[in-house]
Amino acid sequence: MSKKITLKSSDGISFEVDEAVALMSPRIERMIEEDRTGNGITLPNVKSAALAKIIEYCKKHAEANADDTELKAWDLNFVKLDKDTFFAVAFAAKDLNIRGLVNLMISILAKMAKAYTSTPEEEAEGSTGQNF
Repeated sequence: MSKKITLKSSDGISFEVDEAVALMSPRIERMIEEDRTGNGITLPNVKSAALAKIIEYCKKHAEANADDTELKAWDLNFVKLDKDTFFAVAFAAKDLNIRGLVNLMISILAKMAKAYTSTPEEEAEGSTGQNF
């Protein structure tokens, strides 16, 4: 049976997770190593909605193989979030230093930015290439 860690969101909601899931965050890992888990680990910059999504991501990645194509498809489905949740998860992932999730969110942001950016040639033609 694995050790459980309690994570507390900034809005006071507690989540009990397996230590392996919590260790996906280097920030939380340091707190565990420093034995600062007594009454749970409070995450003052992470609201419960974002924390729930981050836990979902970390659980999936903790149990998956790194080269799993199914996991890549799961990731693409995972980031289909409303704008507010997307940015809350992105900022929380950065705060918790969850590199894989940060990289995923940045790649999605880059694709979104590219979709809304026109080339100089498109601007000269008066078209952005978007089918609105």
